[in-house]
Amino acid sequence: MGAFNSLGAFQKGYVVAVFLAIWTIAEYIFAVGLENDTARFLGLAFAAVVKAWLIIQYFMHIYRLWREEAH
Repeated sequence: MGAFNSLGAFQKGYVVAVFLAIWTIAEYIFAVGLENDTARFLGLAFAAVVKAWLIIQYFMHIYRLWREEAH
């Protein structure tokens, strides 16, 4: 994870966007390939939470809400 922290802001955005695209493809394959409805729901709910966290953390910058403002 240290290499990820050394990337610039735009590079991090690209890496996260690619990860989200790959995760979405895997999520689709999981959704259409699994017969058990409960396992499908739990897997898709987990995937949705992971994707939401990534979007909130890296694109919406929610961590800035609790930082002091620099003037």
